[in-house]
Amino acid sequence: MKYHFIGIAGSSMSGLALVMRKMGHKITGCDLNLKKHSTVHITKDLDAIVITSAITPGTAAWEEVEKAKEYHIPVIKRSKIIGRLMQEKKGIAIAGTHGKTTTSAMIVKILQKAKKDPTFFLGGEIPRYGNAGLGKGEYLVAEACEYERQFLDFRPKIAVITNIEVEHPDTYPGGIKEIKVAFKKFVKLLPKNGILVLNQDDKLSSYLKKVAKCKVKSFSFQKSWPGLRLKIPGKHNVANATAAARVCHEIGVPSKTIKEVLNNFTGAKRRFEIKGEKKGVLIVDDYAHHPTEIKATLKGAREFYPKRRIICVFQPHQYLRTEAFFDEFAQAFGDCDKLILTEIYSVAGREPKQKKFNSQDLAEEIAKKSQSNVAFIKDYNQIVDLLCKNVRQNDLIITMGATKIYEVGEKLLSCLSN
Repeated sequence: MKYHFIGIAGSSMSGLALVMRKMGHKITGCDLNLKKHSTVHITKDLDAIVITSAITPGTAAWEEVEKAKEYHIPVIKRSKIIGRLMQEKKGIAIAGTHGKTTTSAMIVKILQKAKKDPTFFLGGEIPRYGNAGLGKGEYLVAEACEYERQFLDFRPKIAVITNIEVEHPDTYPGGIKEIKVAFKKFVKLLPKNGILVLNQDDKLSSYLKKVAKCKVKSFSFQKSWPGLRLKIPGKHNVANATAAARVCHEIGVPSKTIKEVLNNFTGAKRRFEIKGEKKGVLIVDDYAHHPTEIKATLKGAREFYPKRRIICVFQPHQYLRTEAFFDEFAQAFGDCDKLILTEIYSVAGREPKQKKFNSQDLAEEIAKKSQSNVAFIKDYNQIVDLLCKNVRQNDLIITMGATKIYEVGEKLLSCLSN
């Protein structure tokens, strides 16, 4: 079959396109940064158009969608494609507000070590494996995101729920009550012979035990898997590892294999990823963009590197999210010694027309609430110049956010090398 991917360069879309091509389908695609969006890409011989939730009316790609509708070509969301693939295998879906990518990556690596050769779709990359792969084995591992209720398109045999919290206020304007309803529906998708793995430390996810009609297993950072000695910091990663271990144990992977993989796991890309060290300055990058994730990452860094000065460079992602969690952001950076904020990254099609504040206002609120040493610098290159002149031996620089803020760390490494 012939599929056209709109937004093919996105991390989630590129992986799915690669897998489907390996399955024998003919794949074309376009993206803002590659082959530009144009209706000339939409030809009558296409079997379907594949899009993500980011493709909405008013965006550059929407004309292609309209053209496809004129030709009566089906327009299918990425999540529905994965849901269909999941029905052909034994699906393992990892849901929850935080920890999905790391937990998924751990499960994939354990299954690969156990020679079960899974197919997988992740929100981030595993070093040397990428963010997706077509395996010959019976399992399909996929992150199941609650944004736009995408996870309700999945049909897993096994599901993990790491935790539940408000993350996407644009999808769930009704707050936590609305999110709980969505997660209930997700749990009810599991068959009676399925398995639900829940975080017993998280009250909002542990209540789902009452909803499930299948076998329920629990995990906790307070009771880590026997013999685990992780190389990545933070209690949240102990929880992620314990969840991954529980899943793999339930499907028959030997405990020895589970422990070996987890004890050597160095993280997924952009999940406390060590970018390098120059002149005694360690540079790390992390995808954390929610106050809870920021707190957990910085606390883990403080515990793992107690003698280092921690400098965090953070770019807020999406104005609407920043507004919804303004007070929480103001109190999330207590474990860093210095904070540099850059301007909020605005997400096209998902922002209010009227904006009440900017990152400089957030910086002032953080300084007021936590007495932190905080600065607002709009330009990436100015941040690099400042850090290059002022960092000292034994500093830990953490670039943080769901944007290209990692470029600051990469440029700083280059600057320190000169």
